Amino acid sequence: MCIRDSTKSVGIVAAICAVVGVSAIFLLTDTDNTSEVFENNQEISKLDIPTTFSEPIKISQSVENAQPSPNVIISDEGKIYVLYQDTVVNEIGTNLYLKTSTDNGKTFSEPVRVNSLDGNVALDGRVPPAISLGENNEVFVLWANQTEEPEMRMGVYRQLIFAKSLDDGQTFPSSMQIKTDLPAGKYFQDMKLSNDGIIHVAWLNGPSKLNEEGNLVKDRDRPRTLEYTQSVDGGQTFDTTKSLMSDPCPCCNVQVTAEDENVYVSWRAAFPNGEDKPAIRDMVIASSTDNGKTFSEPVRIAEDNFEFDGCVHVGAPMEIDSKGNLHTVWYTGKQGAPGMYYSTSTDNGKTFSEPIEVLVSDWIPPQRIFLTIDANDTVWVTWEDATGLSTNDRSWRYGDTQAMIYTAQIHDGEVIMADKPVNINESKSLTAIASSQDIVSIVWTEKDNSVMIASNQQ
Repeated sequence: MCIRDSTKSVGIVAAICAVVGVSAIFLLTDTDNTSEVFENNQEISKLDIPTTFSEPIKISQSVENAQPSPNVIISDEGKIYVLYQDTVVNEIGTNLYLKTSTDNGKTFSEPVRVNSLDGNVALDGRVPPAISLGENNEVFVLWANQTEEPEMRMGVYRQLIFAKSLDDGQTFPSSMQIKTDLPAGKYFQDMKLSNDGIIHVAWLNGPSKLNEEGNLVKDRDRPRTLEYTQSVDGGQTFDTTKSLMSDPCPCCNVQVTAEDENVYVSWRAAFPNGEDKPAIRDMVIASSTDNGKTFSEPVRIAEDNFEFDGCVHVGAPMEIDSKGNLHTVWYTGKQGAPGMYYSTSTDNGKTFSEPIEVLVSDWIPPQRIFLTIDANDTVWVTWEDATGLSTNDRSWRYGDTQAMIYTAQIHDGEVIMADKPVNINESKSLTAIASSQDIVSIVWTEKDNSVMIASNQQ
């Protein structure tokens, strides 16, 4: 799939094409990368701190195939779980594996295959498989498969696959497909288990139908939607889905978080912007205070007015702190100050604070950014920093351009930047971050197709 892109806001002429999922090409202008951070016109200190992460440890390596989009989660007891893709078994499918560590990421167990059907995982560099942990040694995993459908866009069709382990990830019985009443491709999925045991799932829905020849094609009589469902019985069944928005941005990451009865779903919306102008693609959040039974109308995190005729494949990850406040980070290419921003909500997603700049300059290419909150309510942010490349090269492709992984802490509105990257070598694919108690772990894929992890024990 290629989508022709243009924007007035950051002077981009872009094409988004399929390369291990999707790549983006942006033509750039030379700029410097200095930035200051302000909130309500008051300067916020942006300090360098010593890097405290361990030397990276290799979890897995594939000689022949990419291992994009690993994911990580940490239990309350400090056990680290890492999901990663490996072993392409046909032209479009791969397998999903789980490894665990009980010594702060120093060593890892032998891999356990998660998917029961061989090759039933889409090899995707944009969307990591989702993982959540239950209170009784359950491990829940969600991903998208990929089957050939020649008349669909890109010639493939994706469905959501759910699996669970009842023995702390040692075995995974047969996985199941999360179905909808009407045929639809499902993309950019995410999942979160709330502390009451409810499984919350959201994704982008591409409506489809069977044509006269019996082949799946796009159903143009139904709009693309942002969909949500939940399971209250540990993943045995999932409720009828509900649509939270029609015609969202069609290929940017969806994010979910939940705690108690509060559920939040974030995505990039596409707002009309007048005739002959690109759509405004700002981040929105819909909130529920009744465990996902009903949701508010989507609320913009910030009035960025990011004009863009295409997708940047970057979402707005969220987490909830111990006081119930919602924290989120996102990328925007808004006029004059593109980059990564941070904001909070103290009223269940009704309103958001003035955005704080995490990494902003005259030109910051789309940076995939991820967030976690530790036991001290410190927000940890990690991202793939291609800023230097953007100033030196005329083009930037996030499907194959290498980047260094940086971190920052945010506490009481103060952004504290690490003094050096977490990785030693340039990374190749999505990074992810997780925390629990006094441990923070980051996983990523390097350009030699190895899955790496670094941990910080505070």
